[in-house]
Amino acid sequence: MSSTELYKFKKDGTAEYFAEVKNAFRGASAIWDIIEKRYLPKYIPSWATNRELPYSRTSDASNRQAMNEIWDLFNSPNISDTDNIVLGSTFDNVIVMKDDIPKLLIAFREFEGETSLKEQADLIEQTYNIDSDLIAIAWNQTSVNSDAWLSSEFVVNDDDEYYLPYNLFKHEGHWNLFEVE
Repeated sequence: MSSTELYKFKKDGTAEYFAEVKNAFRGASAIWDIIEKRYLPKYIPSWATNRELPYSRTSDASNRQAMNEIWDLFNSPNISDTDNIVLGSTFDNVIVMKDDIPKLLIAFREFEGETSLKEQADLIEQTYNIDSDLIAIAWNQTSVNSDAWLSSEFVVNDDDEYYLPYNLFKHEGHWNLFEVE
């Protein structure tokens, strides 16, 4: 079964997996569906023969613009702060610094809908409270894709080959959810 994977960044900047929440469809996908229903008009794909059925932009793989309509709501003045934080947390390469984790936890717990956010909040809060080495967190929204927090640096040793973990201080592919202009 797929899962939403949670990562922490240690004081030296390196990423480290710390938890997972089963069924990734209760993560980003569920959030996008909920956000779509709250803020966007009814969607009818061009190929739909029955215009009365409920369709979702998330299920129209042939239309990339349809998904962009959901993602473009990020930082829109038309959505609540809670929904904005939650939507942003589903994006690729996003991090949340330790000082901002309390705001994230509030948003995850206030977000209404059938998601894994409350479970994620519990796991994040536990790590936040006990891990003195923690400086930030991040997600891989679905375990069925490649690991988002491995760097592109491939290491070959005598008997081992692996990618180095992503490092916040060394790499530049991330962005901070709470520092968006």
